[in-house]
Amino acid sequence: MNTDNATKAPIETVAASPKRPANTVVRIVIWSAVVVSLFLLFNLLWFHAPAFRAYAAEIPDTFYYFLGAGFVFAMIDGAIGMSYGVTSTTFSLSMGIPPASASTAVHLSEILSNGIAGMMHKKMGNVNKRLLKMLLIPGIIGAVAGASLLSSLEHYSDYTRPLVSIYTFILGAVILQKALNLGRKRSVKKKKIKKIGFLGFGGGFIDAVGGGGWGSIVLSSLIAGGRHPRFSLGTVKYSRFFIALLSSLTFITMLNTLHWDAICGLVIGSAVASPIAAKVSNRISAKSIMVAVGIIVILASCRSIFNFVSSW
Repeated sequence: MNTDNATKAPIETVAASPKRPANTVVRIVIWSAVVVSLFLLFNLLWFHAPAFRAYAAEIPDTFYYFLGAGFVFAMIDGAIGMSYGVTSTTFSLSMGIPPASASTAVHLSEILSNGIAGMMHKKMGNVNKRLLKMLLIPGIIGAVAGASLLSSLEHYSDYTRPLVSIYTFILGAVILQKALNLGRKRSVKKKKIKKIGFLGFGGGFIDAVGGGGWGSIVLSSLIAGGRHPRFSLGTVKYSRFFIALLSSLTFITMLNTLHWDAICGLVIGSAVASPIAAKVSNRISAKSIMVAVGIIVILASCRSIFNFVSSW
């Protein structure tokens, strides 16, 4: 009996081991088949459908720039959990997009991703309902007010662009500071922040005007003010969906013209990157990415400010 048991053990071990490699191979085969099918479909339409080729030729080059930018910025956001708004806004301004249109593109592209992330946090029990009630209504009011103000000043975009660039410069400095302080232990206990409504209104207003900052301002303030990090993150992510939705609706209602090349590029690029970013995020150094993002945002913002000053 002992001999039989001894001979059976290695056989069972060998039979069970190939499961993970087999699943990996199946996934590679499926994704390869999808990529090849899309490539063949595109070639089929391009060479055998003149209407599709004519339509594709009319798509402006800026769409592809924003498509790539949306993908990269969403990957960065997935790795460090922040900076999508500020990087997208900075890039849009550097491409000559007016501030209101830039903020519209950013918020529209954030609706789907934040909706999914918010529902996941709610499902995991990370949303504090009491904190959400105190934060959400003032945040929506601030976001709508900020979007209305920025839309009404769209004709003066030459003057509002440097102001938004100053704001993105400050956010870039904040990101850089967070990167340098990453991993440092803080033993000092702070009192819980109590002015949640004021924080929500200010965060929503600045987020709409600057194209980003809800997470950087509100989440950082809540955690620095003694709130629980997990519930703060879940609540801010969940409320972000409503902030992005109401800001986008306000912009679309008030603006006469929209830069659809920027909007569609960011929406599609970020949507494609979202599921990939979730898997890649744990393999990249968050500190190095934050340092790089902070420096790039600061330099791009300085360039926009310099161009404004030199034009006078």
